[in-house]
Amino acid sequence: MGHVTDMAGARGVWNVAAMAEKYGPLFKLQLMGSVLVVLSDPQTISRVARKTGPGPYMSKPNEVYKPLEKALTPSLPSILTAADGPYWKAVRQAAAPCFSISNLKNVMPLVLQLTKRVADRMQAAAAAAATDANNSSSAVGGLFDVSDAAKRITSDVMGHMLLGEDLQGTLWRPSEYLDLFYPVLRAQGELINNPLHLWQVWRPDVRLQKRCLAKHNAIMDGKMDRLMAHPPPDYTIAAHLLQARVNGQPLNRNQLKTEVAAFMAAGFETTSHAITWSLALLAAHPKVQQQVLEELAAQGLAAGADSMQLRDIEQADFAALPLLAAVIKESLRLCPPAPWGGTKQAPCDVTLCGHTVKKGTLVMMPLLAVSLSTANYGSDAMLFKPQRWLAGSKPAGTAAEGAADDDDGAADRDQQPRSAAGVGSKGGSSSSSSSSSTVPDPQTFMTGPRDCIGQALAKLELMAVLATLLGRFEFAPGPKLAQELAAAAATGQPPAAALHGLAGVHVTMQPEDGTMLLRVAPRR
Repeated sequence: MGHVTDMAGARGVWNVAAMAEKYGPLFKLQLMGSVLVVLSDPQTISRVARKTGPGPYMSKPNEVYKPLEKALTPSLPSILTAADGPYWKAVRQAAAPCFSISNLKNVMPLVLQLTKRVADRMQAAAAAAATDANNSSSAVGGLFDVSDAAKRITSDVMGHMLLGEDLQGTLWRPSEYLDLFYPVLRAQGELINNPLHLWQVWRPDVRLQKRCLAKHNAIMDGKMDRLMAHPPPDYTIAAHLLQARVNGQPLNRNQLKTEVAAFMAAGFETTSHAITWSLALLAAHPKVQQQVLEELAAQGLAAGADSMQLRDIEQADFAALPLLAAVIKESLRLCPPAPWGGTKQAPCDVTLCGHTVKKGTLVMMPLLAVSLSTANYGSDAMLFKPQRWLAGSKPAGTAAEGAADDDDGAADRDQQPRSAAGVGSKGGSSSSSSSSSTVPDPQTFMTGPRDCIGQALAKLELMAVLATLLGRFEFAPGPKLAQELAAAAATGQPPAAALHGLAGVHVTMQPEDGTMLLRVAPRR
């Protein structure tokens, strides 16, 4: 078995991160009869993930990702799982224009509309809680599941972008798709650990997962029926996929179904978790939340005594919100939605971090191991410190810096943004030395030709959704998060450890029970 049991289950990625901290940026795991190399050095990851530079470029092997193809019948490669080649290239090139700057300008009003629907729902929850508090409770704010809300926003966005459909999630219409997606992901996660998982039909959870997989397939078949009968609007991803050609031939029905499902799942699920973890981290760090509020208020984007001054955020505002951008970047570092990162294959004998890796060896690049490494981010790697992405910050990991922040990651108000402060920008050095004045960029969206095709949309949603909600509401821990925070503090652990305690990984990092209850109160 080797290290199979260490990697299996919802906590496996934390085990691998702990090994990376113990053994360094390159080590090997024995999985049954094969060897897997784990790489957590950002510079080296960037080098082998690109087709430019010293290389050698490492491609993405399809066999590693086959469990992710089990959500549909038949099981086919998608843009997420296909090996480098004509099929993957054709799909990527066909869909890329949908994520251009010009196209995303048309998406911004939709994101705001959907977010304000959620804000109305939050307002109602807070009002109901205030009424109850007058009678029986001293708690401030109404409990609200921000995880569910984030999924509704991002799935509605993808419904419009992918097929031109209004899924009405933010109107709180019932959604069979959202209800079944969590067990579908769990089934895929279990299949990664055990290819025979779905054959264990005597287990109730397996029977449930099989039913959910069948329903998911039926839903996607229904979408294909509508797509073939009524071609989607020209601006949609599906319309562009209909124009894709592989060796001169269009995608067949099953290939289209596979790609629509892949874009839908990847397009809403990871971004929704990024929103959830960002709000939870700010709820756990009220000083940083207050500073974000002040930054928003300076741009007229926060409610105050004169609520008439509150306006909708525009894309032009993004550059004037360096702290919010840094908060997002730090949230993505501490709680990467895709914590396992990517797995590549060595095309030849290659030297990585001073060691020779043999041709054909699989090389895993787990983002959580990169993010939590003190070699990459210093002794304060587990602290939520958005200022590490702002100009004027001290070198990572100094003892004085860690003590001065009172465990709240507070950013100095007079700090100015540096090139690395923008969400996903590539400023600063890629050095992994903790004594450097810069720190390596998070690898959240990976890099090179197999990077996330939808990252521009994800960044837009994160900025727009968080600015809109934070400008209107104060967020505080709900009961479960408050309990985890108290337990972490009692043992000398930082707040991020409390969030990790609530998390599980079934392909993506999400709240283990599927919810993230926070207290929300309107800004005054």
